[in-house]
Amino acid sequence: MAAFDTLTTRPGTGTAMIDFASHKLEDAPGILVLQLTGNLDAQNSEYLMDCVQGHIEDGIDRIILNCAELDFISSVGLGTLIRAMARLKKQGGTVALAGARGAVADVIRLVRLNRLANIYGNVAEAAAALKQQS
Repeated sequence: MAAFDTLTTRPGTGTAMIDFASHKLEDAPGILVLQLTGNLDAQNSEYLMDCVQGHIEDGIDRIILNCAELDFISSVGLGTLIRAMARLKKQGGTVALAGARGAVADVIRLVRLNRLANIYGNVAEAAAALKQQS
């Protein structure tokens, strides 16, 4: 099981807003999976973007953002996903979104992010697609 990179808390409440774990796939070590849990909004989007940038600087060029446990995404959170995709694309890489469900999936469809992003039902599907890109 992957260790958590961070746990961001809502100021003054101790309530977790987002936490995420990162791990590489055993059969595809060049692919990094970030497991997002909780809410992705203005209070934590910049930190997530900084972490993605750090992985890019470490040479990671394929990232799967697993949204299966993401409960909420704001417009700022959507902007962060788009920035991450653009930044990785500029470096010759790609970001895939996996497992979005419920309100998060509805928002992604509503803003037609599926026209810009590689979106998959789960991490296994995303990993299979990214492996073919290597």
